[in-house]
Amino acid sequence: MAHTGENRISLWKKVFLNRDYGLLFLGRLVSQIGDGIYYFALTWLVLDLTGSGAVLGSILMAASLPGILLTPFAGVIVDAVSPKFIIVGADIIRGLLILALALVYYSGQMSLPVLYGAPVLLSLCGIVFGPAISATIPNLVQKEELVQANARDSLSMSATGILGPIVGAALLGAAGYIGVFTITGIFFILSAISEMFIRFPKQRRQPAAQPGSPARQFILNFKEGFVYIWSNVGLRTIIMFALVLNFMANPLFSVVFPYFCKEVLRMDPGHFGLTQSSFPAGVMLGTFLVSILAQRIGKHRLLSWATIGQGILALFMSIPGFPMVHQHLPPATILVSIAAPMLFLGILNVQVNVPLNVMLQETVPDHYRGRVFGLVGSLVQMLVPISMALAGVLVDVIPSAYFLIVAGAATIVLGTAMGMSPSIGSLFRQQELATESAPTAAR
Repeated sequence: MAHTGENRISLWKKVFLNRDYGLLFLGRLVSQIGDGIYYFALTWLVLDLTGSGAVLGSILMAASLPGILLTPFAGVIVDAVSPKFIIVGADIIRGLLILALALVYYSGQMSLPVLYGAPVLLSLCGIVFGPAISATIPNLVQKEELVQANARDSLSMSATGILGPIVGAALLGAAGYIGVFTITGIFFILSAISEMFIRFPKQRRQPAAQPGSPARQFILNFKEGFVYIWSNVGLRTIIMFALVLNFMANPLFSVVFPYFCKEVLRMDPGHFGLTQSSFPAGVMLGTFLVSILAQRIGKHRLLSWATIGQGILALFMSIPGFPMVHQHLPPATILVSIAAPMLFLGILNVQVNVPLNVMLQETVPDHYRGRVFGLVGSLVQMLVPISMALAGVLVDVIPSAYFLIVAGAATIVLGTAMGMSPSIGSLFRQQELATESAPTAAR
């Protein structure tokens, strides 16, 4: 029996590393699943009540605004407040907010102000929750376990991306919106309870910053990062391509795709949940392929070909959108015609993002890397509400099939241009030379 007990302890340590990280991992896993279920139900509810892509786009735009305004200061807040207070408090507040949504829906008082307000409040909690988790992990595991801990976090995000829509669809079919909101709220409360038992180590606090210094520092970093990027033609070119791709992709997945599936293809929640889960499933598969493909065909070519491939898949997905096609197809065929391309989109998405991130990490000097990544992240966040609002308006006036055709064709053009760009090619050759010379320098 003692031997069995030792095996159980060994298995726990192998999977969860230690007690405190295990509780944090499980708590975050539960809250991520709850998050996926909630946003699935919210999207379906908005389209159920309004049938409008413009309303859905504007709600998602409103939810993204707190991130744009407050994310630069989230680190300051996390450094100044106990991480346990932030992590537990954020999950309790999110749980209570979603339980309140269940009560509002049950009372028949669900309205557009409520649908706008709830995502904004939930977004405010998420702004500090993520950085607090990231700041806490290094204090809960050994230094040599950090890679394992971050890998488990990445895996859990992909897994919950698959589970959230599927579970959300099943709950919506079985228990309706009241059941979905009630169960999701309970998920967050359970997550908070598990996090209460984590023994958070005391962290050494930095001296309090002078009033206004976070804003000044952010502006200074933004300026220095911008000057560095603008002075490097290859870097400037590839980041501009990446921003354009993100500008198209964000609303495509968040606004156009849900509207397309529900209002045009008339999918039921279960089928829509499966299509939503196909993309993160593809991302998981893509992570196993990216290193092999990058070695065999090169990062530059992989980036270009994978971008072109995503454009071709968008064109393929537009075909069922024409009435002459989807009106004569059974639901199962429609499901496959959307879910299969979404799976391959996830696979190809990794082949674009990984070479791009690795190239930036290896070519940008250490003392500029944080500023460059911060600037790119800020620009992406600033573009999100604009693209969401624009897509929401356009999807109501332009048939979704044409929207997908335009986006697909534009993506193919961008991918081809990236593959033919001499400045981007030079940037990747610079990265390859740096990688090849690294072992020599080390010796």
